Parts: sequence; structure tokens; C-alpha cells
Amino acid sequence: MDAEGLETLSEALKIRQRKEEFERAVGRAARNRGHDFRYYMDIISELRDLAGSKGITIDRVAESLLKEEERRDDERRNDDDADH
Repeated sequence: MDAEGLETLSEALKIRQRKEEFERAVGRAARNRGHDFRYYMDIISELRDLAGSKGITIDRVAESLLKEEERRDDERRNDDDADH
């Protein structure tokens, strides 16, 4: 997933209301960021495909993707620090 998609997922996790379906929060986050329904469907489709292949829910997939990206960012920072 691209950086914009990850930022949308991050926002969705932050604004998700108690007992709200994650897909609804993704829709709100996408609209807040100025995206259309097609963009929302692309993200949801990707999450559903990943969730199905891993046997977990789409919100768990989103959390997993964000943690993975956070690890990559940490590694890049560490690599940059080692270069200086």
C-alpha cells in the first residue's frame, strides 16, 4: 500500500468510534483527506484480500501494515544515523 493509503488507515484507526465497523472509519478518513469512493473501494479491496489470505480481520491487517511501515521507517533512520 502506498504512503497515502497508510496515512488514511492511520487516520481511520484514530477516528474510529467505539463499536464502529472499521470500513466506515476508513470511509470517513478517506473523505476527510479529499478522496472519492473509488479510492475508498481500492483500499477496502486491498485490505479484504490481505485479510482473507491471512485469516484475520481488516482492522488487524491495517494495524499490521502500519506497524510494518513503522519498522521500515525505524530501519531507515538507523541506516541514516549509521551513515553519518
